[in-house]
Amino acid sequence: MRCVIALLMSALITPAWAVTPQEAWKAAIADQNNTYAHKPHAMLKIQDAVYLGEGESAVLTGREGVPESWHWGHGTDGILAVSIRSGKLVARYHAKAVDVAMVTKGIAIDRDVDVAGQPTQVRAGVNGWRLFVYNQQALAAKTFTGVSYYPYDPALRVTAHFTPDAKLPPRVFRTSRGTDKQFFHAGDARFTLEGKMVRLPFYADSNNAKTITVMSGFFTDGLTGKGAYGAGRYIDVVDFGKFPPATVTIDFNQAYNPNCARSPHFTCPYAMDALPLDVRAGERDPHGARH
Repeated sequence: MRCVIALLMSALITPAWAVTPQEAWKAAIADQNNTYAHKPHAMLKIQDAVYLGEGESAVLTGREGVPESWHWGHGTDGILAVSIRSGKLVARYHAKAVDVAMVTKGIAIDRDVDVAGQPTQVRAGVNGWRLFVYNQQALAAKTFTGVSYYPYDPALRVTAHFTPDAKLPPRVFRTSRGTDKQFFHAGDARFTLEGKMVRLPFYADSNNAKTITVMSGFFTDGLTGKGAYGAGRYIDVVDFGKFPPATVTIDFNQAYNPNCARSPHFTCPYAMDALPLDVRAGERDPHGARH
């Protein structure tokens, strides 16, 4: 359940002939660096964003040949106009209708500039669309030196007993953009970490048990704001088979920052579940990390 982009930061249970958890961790960090800065639709190439719900609209304006000039506005004149009508995205480029599939792939606007979007929650339990403006010349991407993680510690990879929440009730999280997002409480993982008994709730995107294949925890710990990102970190569990699993593997070395740690253009839930210890593993605060 990553807020924009799906990275390979999962806790893996691997056969003897496959990569080790530490090797998978290293590979995932390399993939994360690529996703952040080098792909055409890399996070750090996002120049502007608009989130649209039912009845809302926006237009894209800028000057040809000036990549940094392209931004969303709410007037009537623009090269690209987008709106949500009856739950569907309507887009017009140079006043001509655009297929939604083209929007998800990307629409070239200018040299080094394109727009791409995806459906997303715009309010708690309410779906809409998020549309990004990408600038291939973005300074943040060009100067990016890589993510910073605490050294890998095998002791912070644990097997936890999982107690499902049969009702899968909704839980609303406040986000970095001042809106709300809704997830469903899938259950609680209980485990021992550094000699302490710990309970960490996990959440899913759906309240249909048959469709749950990924669960995420949003946590703070003793290092939050003191080396770890101040809004908390996320941890995913996958590869647990049919939901609900009896146990899950949680690798805190794979804990990662929400996307809003790097970019203001995402909507990231603030973590509300506190762990009673310092989790000296996973991604560090990018604003104070040494690369």
